[in-house]
Amino acid sequence: MINTFKNVLAVLVLSTLTTTAYAGVGGAAGYGSDYIFRGVSQTDGGNSAWASANWDHDSGIYAGVWLGQVDYADDSDLERDLFVGWSGDVAGMNLDVAYIDYNYNGDADLNGNEILIGTEFMGVSFDYYMGQDDYTDYMEFGYSRWGMDISYGMWDSIGDNWSVSRSFDLPMGVEGSIGYVSFMADDGSLLEDEDSFIFGVSKQF
Repeated sequence: MINTFKNVLAVLVLSTLTTTAYAGVGGAAGYGSDYIFRGVSQTDGGNSAWASANWDHDSGIYAGVWLGQVDYADDSDLERDLFVGWSGDVAGMNLDVAYIDYNYNGDADLNGNEILIGTEFMGVSFDYYMGQDDYTDYMEFGYSRWGMDISYGMWDSIGDNWSVSRSFDLPMGVEGSIGYVSFMADDGSLLEDEDSFIFGVSKQF
C-alpha cells in the first residue's frame, strides 16, 4: 500500500511540473521552550530550534522538509521530516492527504513513515495518521475559536493528549505562541504522564 501511495503522489507532482500553474517556495524558522510531539517531549524538557522549507503548487500539490533538534538517550539530536501531499476542497470540505517520512541521526530504529488523511469542517479539524511498519496510528481533533487553538489526540497503545494554545503577533513579522500540553500515558507504554507549559517564536519567509 505504501509504495502505491508514494507512486501516485510522485505522478501527481511530476504532472504539475509540466503545467504553467503557479508554484511558490517558502520557509520558516523558530525556537521553542520544548519540542512536544503528540504530547511527549522530544527534547527531555529542553528547548529546540527548527526550520522548514516548502513548495506549494496551486493545483494543491505540496512538498517540503522540516528539521528540528531532539534529545534522545541514544544521542540522536536531529530530526529530519520529508513530506509530500495534496490539499483541496472535496464536497465542500477541505481534504489533506500526505506521506510523511521521519528520519533521525544516531539510531535508524527511530525512522519511520505515516500516511495522513485530514479534513476540516466548520472550524473543526480531524487528522488521522496511519503508521507504517512499526509506527502506530494516531488521530487528533482540533478546534480554533477566539484566537485559541484546542486539540485532543489519541496515540494507539501509547497515550492520549490534549492541548490549548494561543498565538500572537510580535514586532518584525515574528509570531509568538504560548500553551499548555498534557499527556496521559497508556499502561504498558513505558512512558510517564507529562504536563508542559510551552512558549515559542517563529518567522515565515
